[in-house]
Amino acid sequence: MIKSAINIVQRRFRSAIALVVLFCLFSIPGRAEDYQYQYFEETKEYTPFSDYIPKVRLHYKTVPHYLEDFYELYGMKQYYNENSLRRNIERLRTGLSSKFRHPSMALTRVETQEEYLKYRHLMFMHMNILIMRNYLRIAARYDKRQINFYHRDFAREIRESLTEAEGLYRQAQPYWDAAKDHAFRASEIKITLDLGFIESERKSIVRGDLDYGRIIGGYLEKLQAKRERLAALETARR
Repeated sequence: MIKSAINIVQRRFRSAIALVVLFCLFSIPGRAEDYQYQYFEETKEYTPFSDYIPKVRLHYKTVPHYLEDFYELYGMKQYYNENSLRRNIERLRTGLSSKFRHPSMALTRVETQEEYLKYRHLMFMHMNILIMRNYLRIAARYDKRQINFYHRDFAREIRESLTEAEGLYRQAQPYWDAAKDHAFRASEIKITLDLGFIESERKSIVRGDLDYGRIIGGYLEKLQAKRERLAALETARR
């Protein structure tokens, strides 16, 4: 009898606590404020509709439209995989087919039409180089650095991997050609823009210090030599 009475008292006590909590929740008015909406002046007689949109949610800030928007989405982590590389490629390729921002919103200060023309050529050059480098990084994942005698046991798989690498090297080549073309066209405008290493990149291309065409050609030659080495190993085994 004593235990049952104690249990009844405990249940009633818990029910009373639950009722008190519910009463407190429903009796407190909701006064939460979104301070993102408080940046405009309420004293104005007329407030533009755009002022009621939080700055962090403005369409042009959250949805990329222009070439520079897609360029700013490019990122290279310390540890990356093929998916992140292909995502970078698609973003940059979309950017290349997009319009530039208004000159007043460029990534560097431009004051004349000649400066804006060179700015566009430099951006095209740099983005094409980034696409090419990402293709080369993916190709490096399929290309075999060295063919050893025991690789004949995996000859078919290695041959397929080399074919994939060759396709990626050839996909990278047109972007290098486009980058080189824009570098020379930008060099025709004798103005230096405040774009840091992009200007240095242009100079290296024009002077011949940076030649990815030669590098890609060397990769393809080595790839063919690896195929021949693999075929020789298979023939020796027979």
